[in-house]
Amino acid sequence: MLLHCPRVQVRFSQEKVFLEHEGPAWMLFAEHGGTLILKVGDLHLRETAGAADESGLFLEVDLSPPQNVIQAIEDFAAQQNLPLISLKSPEPECSAPPILAACHLPAQKKFIFAEESRLQVRPTPRGTVEMEVQGAFRARTVPCQEADLVIHLTPGDLAGLLSYLRALARASG
Repeated sequence: MLLHCPRVQVRFSQEKVFLEHEGPAWMLFAEHGGTLILKVGDLHLRETAGAADESGLFLEVDLSPPQNVIQAIEDFAAQQNLPLISLKSPEPECSAPPILAACHLPAQKKFIFAEESRLQVRPTPRGTVEMEVQGAFRARTVPCQEADLVIHLTPGDLAGLLSYLRALARASG
């Protein structure tokens, strides 16, 4: 499943890294090696982040047109056997503890990751959704192929996130 992302930023002040996506970006919801992931690829290094910058993964996800998003969520959930919860009125925020949140930087041969982090999702006044992952990120030197960000979630947490996104899309349509 793909959802449009008008904004994608990765900031790690300790590593002096700031990544963004050029042009239209898409968040891929997929199963990868038995793990459920959210992924945005093709990120580009923009500048070094200052020490005062907040570190984490920051995304904006578009839920329009609502009917297409709802259908995509329901189809993906059915394919992955994820039970969606019917939410009449979505809460102001949804959160989950990712199994892993990470970013690959091939040019620097860095893998920046957090095994203990928090994904927070909330609607914006613009009719989109902000997704933010913050935690204790650290870096390792490893060869990697693509500058991307990935968020690994348990099936239960992904089902909860998809239920929340579906409820927001329904409320906006």
